Amino acid sequence: MSMKVLLVEPDWRFAQMATDYLESHAHLVVRESRIDTALQRAAHWQPDLAIVAAEIAEDGFAELLAEISPGTAVLLTGWLDRYDIAWRAWQTGGDELLMKPVFTTDELFEAIVTALENATTGVRGGEGSRKAASA
Repeated sequence: MSMKVLLVEPDWRFAQMATDYLESHAHLVVRESRIDTALQRAAHWQPDLAIVAAEIAEDGFAELLAEISPGTAVLLTGWLDRYDIAWRAWQTGGDELLMKPVFTTDELFEAIVTALENATTGVRGGEGSRKAASA
């Protein structure tokens, strides 16, 4: 099954690795480096999944998730000393957290599968948990 994936990541090395991997598995990928342009893209393109760098997820992340159906998101963080940023973004509605640097595409694949499972089963994600997190 092919997915439309919105990748919001300012680190071009990771973005290229993730894009190459996803496209090699027949997924459509759109890359953005800023959350504001990602919001505009998501409103028109309706991606199935967003992969978002936690450091830029604070402003507009909840709005981005609202544009995605079913609202599945993998958050990426590379700053252990700024884990609080990833935690706040995850509470807003992320379905999986992946630490950067990602050394293998298997790590990315596992994070995507877990995020989709969590969103589907309601472990994370889901409208109720997002509303509770933002309250």
